[in-house]
Amino acid sequence: MENIGIVTDSSSDIPPEFAEDFGIKIVPMYIGVEGRMYKDLLEITPEEVYRAIDAGKKITTSAPSAGDYASVFKQLLEKERREIVYCITLSSRLSGACNSAGIAMRSMPGSRIKLFDARTSTICMGLIVMQAAMAVKKGRSAAEIENIINELIEKNRFIATLESFEHVFKGGRTVFFSKIFEKAIRFKSILTIGRNGKVHLVKFVKNRKSAIAEIYRQSVLIAKKNVSNKIGIFYGDDTGPADELKEMIASNREIEVEEIIMSQITTVISAHTGPGIWGVAISPKLV
Repeated sequence: MENIGIVTDSSSDIPPEFAEDFGIKIVPMYIGVEGRMYKDLLEITPEEVYRAIDAGKKITTSAPSAGDYASVFKQLLEKERREIVYCITLSSRLSGACNSAGIAMRSMPGSRIKLFDARTSTICMGLIVMQAAMAVKKGRSAAEIENIINELIEKNRFIATLESFEHVFKGGRTVFFSKIFEKAIRFKSILTIGRNGKVHLVKFVKNRKSAIAEIYRQSVLIAKKNVSNKIGIFYGDDTGPADELKEMIASNREIEVEEIIMSQITTVISAHTGPGIWGVAISPKLV
């Protein structure tokens, strides 16, 4: 068994107790409120971000620096004597985290660091990281773990909805929706992240009830393709729809579900979506 370290960023929504038990290093992203920077989840909560946006304060987000990653890499390689470090980051089409990690990796020639662009976000990325960490703990070889990570990057999917685009518009993230502004105001959107790592609109639906039904329908279709699944359900400040989705998925006898993880989205994601977000991540069970 090779001594392998796992690194990711805080947008992965990994439960803190799991990260601690499996030795996952989580590099925090940053939230800026009126120019003052806070470490994601460590120094600011999603609720504080929502209040700041509602108060009209300027909110910004930024990826961890190359120095942040380099510090964690050195800890694993030099202090903990890890032979290999696998770093899995938020989609490079959504954040500079992957680029920062790459700069840090290249500043340490000769070290065995491998960088993976997850091409997704939230607990959908977290499920990749968590299965990689489980594979390490079970003594899988480096080649096996790399294959697991790459397969999950290709097969993991999530489907989500936003209650409204109020926070998106307030945060200035309107480029994606500029051509569909009128519909984005009137209807509920169903969104996903495609294989290219970018946010895609799947369709519009009439209301919250139909949005939950559509998320459930598409989640089941995706899960049916897998022998067994690990499911992540993420939410903003209202667990109601998330609990409903959990009950619906858990009671479905057409799909095999090994585990369902409930996860509140981190501040760096909530800064762009606002509190009214719900979604389901589907990951084939490989470990």
